[in-house]
Amino acid sequence: MGESFEDRMFMESQAVYASIERGELAGPAAVESALMDGHVRASGADDQD
Repeated sequence: MGESFEDRMFMESQAVYASIERGELAGPAAVESALMDGHVRASGADDQD
């Protein structure tokens, strides 16, 4: 069957946060953009200021 949807969500979010820590992305807009690029919807991604 492969990975579950939750597993994919977790892996995508970990990749995004790793990019932020490396300084490749910054701020909630970048997080949301990266998640959208990954075709993942993140609830509340844009309300972290």
